[in-house]
Amino acid sequence: MPMLELTSPPPPYIVSMISQGIAHENELSSVARYDFAIVEREGDAIIGGVTASISFAALFINNIWVERHARGRGVGRALVTAAEAEGVRLGATMGCVDTLSTQAPYFYASLGYSEFGRLEGWVDGNAVDRIWFRRPLRSHALA
Repeated sequence: MPMLELTSPPPPYIVSMISQGIAHENELSSVARYDFAIVEREGDAIIGGVTASISFAALFINNIWVERHARGRGVGRALVTAAEAEGVRLGATMGCVDTLSTQAPYFYASLGYSEFGRLEGWVDGNAVDRIWFRRPLRSHALA
């Protein structure tokens, strides 16, 4: 008899198994997904990185991180630009990303992303919204 099991946080092997299962089902229905990561190095140290995926001709920026000491030097902008270029190379026509109102909404707006959705929320009594952004890639890449 099936049994539900809650794991928190989920172990990596369960996350991987679920992701692989979805990827397999998508392949069967011709909905391919391509995952990639780009990192910025300073010597041997990674000082920033972005993970992204492409599906439905859209680039989804999943995570982006820059070491505190490297912020404000254009590393984040370079990472997003590189991810967009890879997306365009693989046929993406739209870039999508989500962030929290306490994180990087102004950063994405400065890159030409427009808000298209917002989920209002609260964390420890403070307003924290999750915001979704998008922007066309082809016209920008050709400009």
